[in-house]
Amino acid sequence: PFKFPPPDGFQPLNAANVRPETVIARPDQYVGITTWSGDNVDGREIDMGMSPDLIWVKTRNQTNWNWLTDTVRGAPNKLYSNDTSAEDTSPIYGQADSFTYKGWIAGGGTDSSNPLSDSNQTGTNYVCWAWKAGGNKNTFNVDDVGYASAAAAGLTGGDITPSGASVGTKQGFSIVKFTGPGSAGFQSVPHGLSEKPKFILCKDLDNARNWSVFHEDVITADNQVFYLNNNLAITTSDTNTWDVSAIDATTFTPYFRDDYGASYNADNIAFLWHDVPGLQKFGTYTGNGNADGPFIELGFQASIVWIRRTDSDEQWYINDTERDTFNVTGSSLRAQTSATEASVGQSNSATWDILSNGFKLRDSGVGSNASGGTYIYCAWAEAPS
Repeated sequence: PFKFPPPDGFQPLNAANVRPETVIARPDQYVGITTWSGDNVDGREIDMGMSPDLIWVKTRNQTNWNWLTDTVRGAPNKLYSNDTSAEDTSPIYGQADSFTYKGWIAGGGTDSSNPLSDSNQTGTNYVCWAWKAGGNKNTFNVDDVGYASAAAAGLTGGDITPSGASVGTKQGFSIVKFTGPGSAGFQSVPHGLSEKPKFILCKDLDNARNWSVFHEDVITADNQVFYLNNNLAITTSDTNTWDVSAIDATTFTPYFRDDYGASYNADNIAFLWHDVPGLQKFGTYTGNGNADGPFIELGFQASIVWIRRTDSDEQWYINDTERDTFNVTGSSLRAQTSATEASVGQSNSATWDILSNGFKLRDSGVGSNASGGTYIYCAWAEAPS
């Protein structure tokens, strides 16, 4: 007991009061990382420890492209984070053949006629990052329940009705496929989540267009433009990209264009996340230009961290605790390039410490900690604090 009552709004310092009411206790049920060395065996199962709905694969020692596939579009349909290419629907040796209850099936060998990417070639080292959404039992899926129509799944609250979706409300992650209208303009699309998404990646599937990015902390005006597939800073467009005020707990509202992001007269895909205590967090920080860099509190020990400077041209850095098993981390891969994995301390890496409740920058480079630089981060958990 207190001798004197605490001031209004204050509580005793104990675990019950510092922990949010609801915390994801097992992040590995929703986010996974694995590495492997290729053995050229066709039909090799890549164990992610859970049933993923989105996988992102990158070779570590080869300059192959970053490729992504998901259960909404279906394997082996691929997108490339480092390129504007339309969806690649052609079968290529070594791609994701199918999803399983604990991962996905990789194919052996490579196709010399189209060596953009592979997944199990001898002499090649790989990493896969994976996320679970709402499953893949039907065309529309919410929390592992499949539905035959968007109406049955409760995905009819926008101007556009999705053509497919996988929504995980507990883990705050959804994948939504939708067809753009017949002309340019703002149109809302339901996302199925329980709150406003903080981070969105959007790509035209039918045409060679840039990936559009929405991050709540830095995209504050409708005509601000930001890309996943290049290193350009946030710029001001001659027209709109997102209806920022209309991204809410029910829908997101892209501006349908003909040069990047969501497109009219085309199929599009969007990946959407919001903060979930103990699982994932999206935010911003300001660099101090010092090797004793800023500390970013997450509320969990991270397994995957992305960092990207937004006020100047810079790369998307991806570090994880599967490739770096002790601090400092710095074996960086980059979303916007096919380059091989950098080593800790190299000029094309970014270094930080993974801590029990966040991460701390450990270099003064412009990639992650320029003095006065504005950076966004996207972090997924290994374990809650």
